[in-house]
Amino acid sequence: MAMLKLGANEDDFLLSARKLYGPVVYIPWPLCQVFVLDGELINSVYSSPSKTLSFLPIRVSMQHSAFGTSKVITQSPIMHKQVFPTHARGMTTVRIEAPIHRFIKVAEARIIELGYKIDAAGGTLEMELMHWVVDTMFDAASAALFGEIFMLRTQENDFRKHFTTFDTCFPLLAADMIPSFLHPFVPLIAKGIKGRESLFESIATWVEDGMPGLDEGVILDMAQIGLTAGHSSREIASFLNADLWALQANTPSAAGALLLYIIQSTLLPAVHEEINRIPTKSDSTTPDLDMKALASMEMVSSCVQETLRLNTSSYSIRVVEESFILPTSVIRDGKGTSTPGYLIPGGSRVICATRAAHLSDAIWGNNPSIWDGERFLEKDDDEAGMKSKKAREMRGFGGGVSICEGRYLASAELKAFIALTLSAFDITPLYSTTSDGVAPPSNSSTLNADIKDVNDPVISPRRAPGRPGTGVFSFDYGSDVVVRVVRRR
Repeated sequence: MAMLKLGANEDDFLLSARKLYGPVVYIPWPLCQVFVLDGELINSVYSSPSKTLSFLPIRVSMQHSAFGTSKVITQSPIMHKQVFPTHARGMTTVRIEAPIHRFIKVAEARIIELGYKIDAAGGTLEMELMHWVVDTMFDAASAALFGEIFMLRTQENDFRKHFTTFDTCFPLLAADMIPSFLHPFVPLIAKGIKGRESLFESIATWVEDGMPGLDEGVILDMAQIGLTAGHSSREIASFLNADLWALQANTPSAAGALLLYIIQSTLLPAVHEEINRIPTKSDSTTPDLDMKALASMEMVSSCVQETLRLNTSSYSIRVVEESFILPTSVIRDGKGTSTPGYLIPGGSRVICATRAAHLSDAIWGNNPSIWDGERFLEKDDDEAGMKSKKAREMRGFGGGVSICEGRYLASAELKAFIALTLSAFDITPLYSTTSDGVAPPSNSSTLNADIKDVNDPVISPRRAPGRPGTGVFSFDYGSDVVVRVVRRR
């Protein structure tokens, strides 16, 4: 019943569990899972040694259950001694400059295309925003890591459709709670695995062709490991598919939410001012973006962090190798009981439910559910070190040894997308839509937040259900926001 409630309404389940039972909630047999719902305790979990709390078994299991890599390979040294470390090194800040350059190049091309459409429509265009955002981000991100030729191939053979099918069933596959022999009898999973196999086929063909259009980067490095070890192109495609999913499942939705928050907030002029300070290219008014320029965007960076705080649900999972006491200062639960620490039984799994901490920890003030794009900026009335403390407590990318290794790339992509889009266009949200027709602007916010100093409800698409703990909230594919777009002068 607990897991059904979690799937139906994640926020309600996590916050009510914290209120009723305190910051640590144990769900016993058959799940044997410990939900940690408090930021201080989550930090304790992140700092626990691997001999007590291990992440590697979770990562290996997910590589097999969700991404389809054979157990022979996932349990061999090649994954945790070569592929995983190579991936970690390839996603550091010093290695993502070339991918970001490719991302910007494709995003700029999409923005130029949209400008032509606006001109052809007489200077004003009404369009569905999320559809354009996701398309732009998907193409630009594909080019960033896999190269432009791979991106062009994704525009053929229903690649996007197959990805969406696989992504829809990803939470069920990643949970690994349904035995594989039952997969053919669960329509959602059976369809998702079929979509995954189609992705494998496309990626494998690209690998067999010599990975055209890619002469450096983490994808090339990991593929070369597989080729050197004599693995088939299909097996190489299976662990490259993990990067494809991580690249595309979260950042496009985050970009849409971030853009909708900013253009409906009172911070839009300040964001424009910050973008205007970036030098432009010699032959246009387009900002000349590089890693240094992106790092200078403090206001946009704060908006990114605040969007991830409110629009992510990250479950950092650990296997409890041996029983231990989770130490903490004395915390009182909803019943007034004082607890100096918590006994975590061996053989269970610890889940750091960062979503609960993002919505309830005292560090976020009296209105943690309100989107405040300045929340992560240094302010005169802040306590010493509060900016850095808030940055540490924002766990949209998880934390500890399981923190998202692509976080630097994702953050840079989001800032580049905002800078390019808002320097080119003025965007006005008109109304949200559903598969059944048009929903009036007065509908309750599906971004799950009001905006600071804005009385009007947030206009946004409908949030897709059933994805607790898998990252950025997705939007229902039958829902969007109609906007009016004009060129910015």
